[in-house]
Amino acid sequence: MNDVFEKYRISLRSILDSFLVNPILFLLLKLKLTPNAVTFLGFLICCISAYFISSGSFLVGGLLVLFSGFMDIFDGALARKMELITDRGAFLDSTLDRLSEAIVLIGLIYFFSTSNETNLVLLTSLSLVFSILISYLRARIEGLGYNSKGGFFTRPERVLVVSLGLIFFSPELTVTLLAIATTAGLFHRFLIFWRILK
Repeated sequence: MNDVFEKYRISLRSILDSFLVNPILFLLLKLKLTPNAVTFLGFLICCISAYFISSGSFLVGGLLVLFSGFMDIFDGALARKMELITDRGAFLDSTLDRLSEAIVLIGLIYFFSTSNETNLVLLTSLSLVFSILISYLRARIEGLGYNSKGGFFTRPERVLVVSLGLIFFSPELTVTLLAIATTAGLFHRFLIFWRILK
């Protein structure tokens, strides 16, 4: 089943490359932006989105989260296009990805805490921890010498749920769905990796 999710992500990435990524890459090259600059720009946009989310401006915050998610596609694509793929760039990208995800959810935690929504604070905190753990499991198994991208509800799916949930629905529904999905995603990835370990 883990191959199904990975094939879906590869197929979606191919469609995005044709209709969205390549035209914007041309623009980024014209602007002479480096991959690391795009990474930092995406993180800055996430910080701004967290501010709007924490103040209750969910439409603006959701749009910025979505835009930041697209920026995360462009930094890697730009690095490949410019042949600037480096370990330092990959390390920076992974670090800021985790921080971006955390800061958005911290914005939600702050909003719910000011509204005395204890249950939603707990659900958002759970989502934050489990989101980071889903990414950590892959990093850990690769550190053990295995190569696997198995599992579902990885960062792209989480970005879509948060951004679209805030844009079209409510923060309460968004956080509830996120908590359920990150819990399922964490246990699914753990079981996949546990089975391939010796």
